[in-house]
Amino acid sequence: MEKQISKFPYTLVERPSIPADKNSEKKIYPVAQQNKTVGLRKMARHIKEHGSSFSVGTIQGVLSDLVECTIEMLQQGFAVDYEGLCRFYVTLSASGVDSVEDFSVAHIKKANIRADIDTEAEALMDVKNIDFAYQPTREQQAKARQEAKEALGSTSGNSGSGTSGGNNNGDNNGDSGDPGDVTG
Repeated sequence: MEKQISKFPYTLVERPSIPADKNSEKKIYPVAQQNKTVGLRKMARHIKEHGSSFSVGTIQGVLSDLVECTIEMLQQGFAVDYEGLCRFYVTLSASGVDSVEDFSVAHIKKANIRADIDTEAEALMDVKNIDFAYQPTREQQAKARQEAKEALGSTSGNSGSGTSGGNNNGDNNGDSGDPGDVTG
């Protein structure tokens, strides 16, 4: 089956040019829109649509096992490398102590799962390889629908906001704080 590429959705938002300084000059930045999350079942169907001879259930089972085994390997101190995508590893958050003798496992506050993106995957995400498509934010879409409804004098009784789930209008959902590196 031929690879189907759709346009990558983004919106535009105004943010301070210096994230730590909310009073800094405001500029317009693009924000990536992740409209949906693809779960294991949908990913299994997608793999099947690419010509896999395995059933969706079998693929989903393998993907579920992959997730469980990845966590198990991370818990045992292994890094897990999905060549062509990323390498998962664990870092530790802890309170510092003055000497090795003062340290105990109780000082470890959290084990963090991290990922280093593979250079091959990063290259595929180069902007030259992506077909971008501007879309208004969900907030802008809802406002336009409301204005259109009011202009038509509609009294349909629909009191819903018309917005859907997922990320909203590009507020700091998952961005790095760098106005040039934002996700929505």
